[in-house]
Amino acid sequence: MQLKDDILSDPYLGKWSQVLIDKGYTVFVINTRTAPQYHFVDITADCQRAVRFVRFNAKKYGIDANRIGAFGHSSGAILSSMLGVSDTSIVHAENGIDSCSSKIQAVCTLAAAFNLADYNTKADTAIQNSVVLKILSNYVGELPALSKGEFILSGKYAQASPITHITNDDAPFLIYYSNNDPYTPTRQATDMQKKLVENNVPVKIVLSPNSRHRPIPDMDEVDRWFKKYLK
Repeated sequence: MQLKDDILSDPYLGKWSQVLIDKGYTVFVINTRTAPQYHFVDITADCQRAVRFVRFNAKKYGIDANRIGAFGHSSGAILSSMLGVSDTSIVHAENGIDSCSSKIQAVCTLAAAFNLADYNTKADTAIQNSVVLKILSNYVGELPALSKGEFILSGKYAQASPITHITNDDAPFLIYYSNNDPYTPTRQATDMQKKLVENNVPVKIVLSPNSRHRPIPDMDEVDRWFKKYLK
């Protein structure tokens, strides 16, 4: 599927999207409502609706409805992760699209945050907290609750964080991260890995050294991951 020109021209994510196309994947780019006018509940719902739409129209697009993966960077990686750890069902769906599952079969993330409250600690001297806090506040609608001067994972932040939704039937995760990311602590990747392992979900984390907020994925490895788990 041909991507929009603005996506393909992106020097980072557009490059990896084109590689996936060249490897034979059909790539769909999700457009969602955006913060701060809309918050995570609406934005996540848009992603889930997009998966349902693709699944409902699988024959039209010449794809297998049971072989859908997610690939995302930064905020897109958070949303891809949410697709990997959740499967919403609509009771008494009013149309065919909404009767479909939003469950996906594999995930690949680049520079993802999995615990949205795990910021602003004493260890985060290299993190650009002012930028991160503004993004979090816009996305969730408020800042996290505080305990002893540090954020805690509760309320809306627990609801918005992929790490709190993990169960043993989640999609396998391939996670790329950097050791000098100015926005996302490295423990986000390792903590997510630990939680997935505890729930017997296949996971692999890959350190992309010194790549800041743009870890470099091995697209042959991504291809192998998707081929293995989209079967």
